[in-house]
Amino acid sequence: MRPMTLQDHMRHAAGEALRSFPDALRPDIYVISLRISHGEYSNVHQLWDYPYDPYMAIGYNTEAHVRQNLEASSSPDPVEFRWNYAYMLLEESGPVGHHPDDPVGTDLYLDEVKSLGLWYEGDLPEDLEDEKSEALCAHFDELCIDTAKHMRSSGLIEKTLGRDVPIVVFDMFRPIEPEATQAANPPHLVPDDYVTFQTT
Repeated sequence: MRPMTLQDHMRHAAGEALRSFPDALRPDIYVISLRISHGEYSNVHQLWDYPYDPYMAIGYNTEAHVRQNLEASSSPDPVEFRWNYAYMLLEESGPVGHHPDDPVGTDLYLDEVKSLGLWYEGDLPEDLEDEKSEALCAHFDELCIDTAKHMRSSGLIEKTLGRDVPIVVFDMFRPIEPEATQAANPPHLVPDDYVTFQTT
């Protein structure tokens, strides 16, 4: 049997996250969120460096939560409340990746980026440091997009929710959301109002 890869670990964790969605809320869930974040291993290097420790967390939002936001707002914007992650429930699974709460993911991540030649320590010329940082971010982004696609292609979303819904992929500190979300979903599942909101 081949050893588990970081991709295997992330796909398995995504399935566990979907299965943890509360039964009572499943009929009301209209979107799955896949949030990418960084920064939990600030002591790995002499100076904290943003791309070194990425992880993902999977959550969802409900139609009821959108309605609650609209009712509580003095200037309701249905599209804003529906697609801006700042207004989502973000009832998320535990972190998966290079994170203190995921030691398996941490080991797999470090082994993988080192084997790919993406990991580095010490001082580098600024242009090479930027190149390495971009490569590290792109590597984890691609794994997250793959994880989102696998949730759908494996049938996990339909089995859990009884229907297909879009998966929004975002990083709260990098503007990757429109491209990452469109890459993670078939075109018919990315609503026009979402695209308009993200690109205007």
